[in-house]
Amino acid sequence: MKAFIGMLIMMGILHLPHLDMYWQVDEEILSTPGISEIMSRDKFLQIYRFLHLADNRQQHPAGHPRHDKLFKVRNLLNLVTAQCASNYTPHQAVTVDEAMIPFKGCLNFKQYMKNKPTKWGIKVFVLCDATNGYIYRMQIYTGKNMESNLDVGLCSRVVLELMDGLEGHEVYTDNYYTSPRLYMALYEDQNNACGTARTNRTGFPKSIIRRTREDRGYYNYLSNGPLLAAAWYDRRLVYFLSTFHDGASHGETVRRTNPDGTSSDVPCPPLLPDYQQYMRGVDRSDQHIGYYNVGRRSRKWWKRVFAHLIECALYNAYILERYSNPSLYAGYPSRRKRSYLSFRIAVANQLIGPYRFRQRAGRQRSGEHSETRLNLNLGHWPIQQTKKLECVVCNMTRNKQHLSRSELRHETRFKCSYCNVHLCVSDDRECFKLYHTKVEYWNTS
Repeated sequence: MKAFIGMLIMMGILHLPHLDMYWQVDEEILSTPGISEIMSRDKFLQIYRFLHLADNRQQHPAGHPRHDKLFKVRNLLNLVTAQCASNYTPHQAVTVDEAMIPFKGCLNFKQYMKNKPTKWGIKVFVLCDATNGYIYRMQIYTGKNMESNLDVGLCSRVVLELMDGLEGHEVYTDNYYTSPRLYMALYEDQNNACGTARTNRTGFPKSIIRRTREDRGYYNYLSNGPLLAAAWYDRRLVYFLSTFHDGASHGETVRRTNPDGTSSDVPCPPLLPDYQQYMRGVDRSDQHIGYYNVGRRSRKWWKRVFAHLIECALYNAYILERYSNPSLYAGYPSRRKRSYLSFRIAVANQLIGPYRFRQRAGRQRSGEHSETRLNLNLGHWPIQQTKKLECVVCNMTRNKQHLSRSELRHETRFKCSYCNVHLCVSDDRECFKLYHTKVEYWNTS
């Protein structure tokens, strides 16, 4: 299983359209011996087909009080989330946002989000370290939960659950989560918060809302205890809430492009630089997860979740190695700095290790590749054997032309001394010559 997961990681780097293409021998330009020599095609596909993360016989049916929509991935999900939270302490600034696991099949909690690059899929609420994108906690959305606290909305409940047990942090959210009620609840839990806001949230001050067009750089704010509400006009009016920023401007500016193509500094709220810097934690992790994703198209939704959990574990392990072994990432003049790609390759190699499948006796052919088969300087000589076996050229020609065994089948006692394959050596058949002089030796035209 370790070798299987290591192969999945390598397949995310060397991506081919279909899984069986990694074992094809017809097109040598697409051959991947680094993968095909680890495990046979049939064994890999059988593992991938019959892979399960839970015993389906223990699943409660729909309508049962203990029915779990995530039963198929619950064990692995709990394991990954527990390890992510126990092996790392996030920096002061954290981000809460949604991520999408791509899936377009039939699923009752599939979501559509028009503003996401992946518009159809499974929504995941994520708490990330805003400094490096480390995925500290996650929660898969499975639809409306009737057992949840009805006094608290979904957005507020998600943020409070993800922040449970954390103190002294600064939480950055977008306008989907931001509300005065949520921010005051976080403040009572000794956490601060900052983010863009919607004006229709309960408790948002109506006096700060502007209905007319303002000059670019317009800024106004109101405060009530620790809670600050701010309005700023950039290309349009943007509203903010914060519990730890000062409303008084100290000359902060942001660079913006004018309609004529020139750039100029525009006055901005004092909280804007922090918001722009720390709101990208989830986007940073999504960016790395999308580079070499191990996920494959599947009708089974839980396989996409399985691939996403592997990607989350890989990225978090990459962050942990950066902090635990900084010498690999120092960028010495004599060697390149360790990249996320080289880290994935190293993990795959450690998972695969020395595991290699053993072919059946007589199937291994040392001269199968063109660079050795067509090199006449290696000493390709016909030698006679006592046992007859089928000619390789005749066998491949029959398969390519879709002929029956009765139409084309020849057995011979002669084989190549270097390639270790049986080939016809006779006056009416030139199989030995074709095999060592043509790339497509089965093509007689």
